[in-house]
Amino acid sequence: MSDKPETLGTVQRVVQVLRHLAETGETTIKDVSAALGLVPSTCHRMLELLSRDGIVERDPIARSYSVGPEFFRLAALVELKHDVRILARPFLQKIVDGCGETGVLSLYLPAECRMIFADKVDSSQLLRYQLSMNTPLPVLWGASGRAILAFLPTAEVDRVLKMSDCAPASGEKRPARHQLLSELTAVRERGYAISRGQKIAGAVGINAPVFGASDRVIGSLGVTMPEQRSTRANEAEISRLVTDQAEALSRALGASFPRPKSKVV
Repeated sequence: MSDKPETLGTVQRVVQVLRHLAETGETTIKDVSAALGLVPSTCHRMLELLSRDGIVERDPIARSYSVGPEFFRLAALVELKHDVRILARPFLQKIVDGCGETGVLSLYLPAECRMIFADKVDSSQLLRYQLSMNTPLPVLWGASGRAILAFLPTAEVDRVLKMSDCAPASGEKRPARHQLLSELTAVRERGYAISRGQKIAGAVGINAPVFGASDRVIGSLGVTMPEQRSTRANEAEISRLVTDQAEALSRALGASFPRPKSKVV
């Protein structure tokens, strides 16, 4: 037996209210009514029902509603049981399907100011690179690292710069601070990083940042391919593919878009 239209409508409205609460943190009946286009009485009824189970918490003095303890508990359980790698896999696969090159998920390790290659989907091409998975690597080098570094606070960028040596593959010397900050500005403006042979000899990397629910960068998504298969035309195509999938993954992780034009602070 199919669900009644009014039942489906109620479920949809509850989901809209929960989404609004998750995105705003605190709201009022008037705000919910305006945001969702529902009459205030309907909003009040749903918020009161949700508050009975602790999903929503009501402040009688401010006459506002916020996320309740049960909502936090459920969110924590979901986060605990869903590894970023699992969530990212379909987005990696879309990158590989779209360009035929190896797709790579990199994750940032804040405590170490380093990063790891956390997951990958291999290219079907015979010539491809073997990556050292889950091994801490410098964030300063390679598109996978620069796409992360460009969205970190200046103090963190300085820490990364001080603790970094020459590029692992090319031997390129550590850049001067003003040069690095200029390069990171360029990465933020175009939305992705590109590198040649810095981490892996003969490889071209194109990566875009991935953001979490706090809108803080948590890693990057991109491709690694042999330099001989890289052209100006396919680099432009791949960069669009990578940035689109990185944004889609960020949305799935709870990040807000469109993001304001950011700068290192």
